[in-house]
Amino acid sequence: MSKIALGVAATFTAEPLGDALRFWLAELGTEGDVAFAPYDQVFPSLLDPGSVLGRAGAVVVLVRAEDLAGNVTAGAADADPAALDAAADDLATALRTSAAAAGTPHLVAVCPASPGHGSPGAHARLAAGLAEALKDDRAVGVLTSAEPYEPADPEAVHDAFADRTGNVPYTDHYFAALAAAVVRRLQAVTTPRPKVVVADCDGTLWDGVVGEDGPDGVVIGPEREEIWRELARQVAAGRLLCLCSKNEEKDVREVFARHPGLPFGLDDVTAMRVGWEAKSQALRSLADELNLGLDSFVFLDDSPVECAEVRAGCPEVLTLQMPPGAADAAAFLRHCWSLDLAAVTDADRDRTRHYQEERRREQARGEMSLADFFATLDLRVTITPAGPGHEARAAQLAERTNQFNLSGTRRLDGDETFVVDVRDRFGDYGVVGLTEVRTDGDTLRAGAFLLSCRALGRGVEHRMLAHLGALARDRGLARVALSFRPTERNQPARDFLATLPATAEPYGEEAAETAWYVLTAADAAAVVHSPVHAPVHSPVHPSGAAEERAAAPAGWAAVERIATRLTGPEAILEAIRAARPVSVVAAEIAGATPVEATVMRWWAELLDKPPTSVNDGFFELGGHSLRLVQFMARVRAEFGVELPFDTLYTTSFTIAEVAKVIEERQLAETGDEELAGLLDELAGLSDEEIDALLESGLESGSESGSESGNG
Repeated sequence: MSKIALGVAATFTAEPLGDALRFWLAELGTEGDVAFAPYDQVFPSLLDPGSVLGRAGAVVVLVRAEDLAGNVTAGAADADPAALDAAADDLATALRTSAAAAGTPHLVAVCPASPGHGSPGAHARLAAGLAEALKDDRAVGVLTSAEPYEPADPEAVHDAFADRTGNVPYTDHYFAALAAAVVRRLQAVTTPRPKVVVADCDGTLWDGVVGEDGPDGVVIGPEREEIWRELARQVAAGRLLCLCSKNEEKDVREVFARHPGLPFGLDDVTAMRVGWEAKSQALRSLADELNLGLDSFVFLDDSPVECAEVRAGCPEVLTLQMPPGAADAAAFLRHCWSLDLAAVTDADRDRTRHYQEERRREQARGEMSLADFFATLDLRVTITPAGPGHEARAAQLAERTNQFNLSGTRRLDGDETFVVDVRDRFGDYGVVGLTEVRTDGDTLRAGAFLLSCRALGRGVEHRMLAHLGALARDRGLARVALSFRPTERNQPARDFLATLPATAEPYGEEAAETAWYVLTAADAAAVVHSPVHAPVHSPVHPSGAAEERAAAPAGWAAVERIATRLTGPEAILEAIRAARPVSVVAAEIAGATPVEATVMRWWAELLDKPPTSVNDGFFELGGHSLRLVQFMARVRAEFGVELPFDTLYTTSFTIAEVAKVIEERQLAETGDEELAGLLDELAGLSDEEIDALLESGLESGSESGSESGNG
């Protein structure tokens, strides 16, 4: 998310979220500030290209059901479903329009209903409606809770006083949780994701050392099983899972054999490196086998020594040291942002199977000549117009494919798109390629022509071009033109073009950067694959090539810090306060009372300038109405009193004066409580008991007076 600014619009006062969002941007090393749209101007801000949202690098929209459908009440769980459904449809349309116009990621968060005003049922209906309406839109995400940061205590979510006073419905704790959930989701959208998770075994998958304790001696308890479940979720989301352990392979396999009910088995493991070589060498070997870059790997190990060795030998790998305890390690994985995926396609879910099938192809290729291999491959290529069900996969291919992407395009904007589905005798590759074309005079121009690396070099690319040639010929067009722009990674595309009977021609405004390789429609339709002469492309990047754009690993220290320390709203708030530059510590001000010290600390956290004395004024330090509401809410929560408005909005609104008012109100309310208690006690006494108390008091007073007089 580098160099990205956040634009925020909300149906309630959301500015208290700003400090937490800025904290996370700084934590991630992101440039750019947070800007808020005017209060309750969600729709105008989304639809105005000149608004704060239109100028932002990413957009966050915060809504409550009761704000969008005003007749929703707490007593009606299904209040006015038609109004809620209409609101969801209208908001989804506005979000899609804004995201398409701006070309930036958008995220809508459905925030909790306010007690007494909103309905949990209405919240759930709105969240479900938005999720359904936007499920196929990769540019707009939906967040329905602040999990996993949601405060455990519901009372830590809502602030009824601040909501009533300034329409600030949530506590600092919830705003901290919401900011973490929002930025985490946006990072998953804007930052390339790793494709391979490599896990150690001893101390990571099980307790004990299998080489010493034996397969029956290692322990996989309930907390350790949570780690297996987290890794199984990674496999289900399309990540490749590999094992890397210093052990005897037969011992590791035996552990799996003796625990058949675990969340994943060896069939879910794409590749293993179990032996005694350095783990950095093992990871490089895995990268070569999978034909993926090391920068798409995450390595998990509990040993600080092994982690240090891999960081030194494979700096491209995101190497993370797991906490030693099983429960802490499972929590670490849940809070590891680098393992998040914003969206999962069917192709992602089938990735492990595709790589296992590819291994069988490689074995078959090694057992026969190249010509025989292709003759028996039984390759079937189906090219069809893209339909609604292909949108997510087509966008994913355009975004991620690097090596065989002729034009290097990331966005699809042609007139027609065709998707390429491939299968052979070893299995189904799925949708692995696409072309996007438009007609220009007598020429069919392909602005996008790309193919996943796992299908490259088998003649699929030739059949894609032959399809375009036949299409041009059937439409009476004379030529086919392929757009090509050289990139650092698309040498295989350049090699393919070099084999064609084509000439390069400049065309259009991008002639300086892009060439169009033009051949007749007849020549294009006649292109065939010649495996005897053409190389089988297994391009290897110096660090192990990546089929798709890989994740440049974030600094491991930052990832570990977030996953171990910033896992709840209280810890996040403490980190925000610690990160805020404050030039003076309230406790060090000479003569400050405890209440004055507390007020001073709060003002240092809330205002533009920290106070330096108890005589500093709220508005002189940059205070405004929103900060005032936040301060009043803190006073009410901490001291149990409400500040009178005649004390506020005056020049005498200083630390000393407001502390004095707080203390006076506490004393007054305490006195009222004591008096009420005495009256209740007296009401429970009989007349005889009251007379006895009065006589006792008179006698006590008389004795005191006599002693005083004798003195």
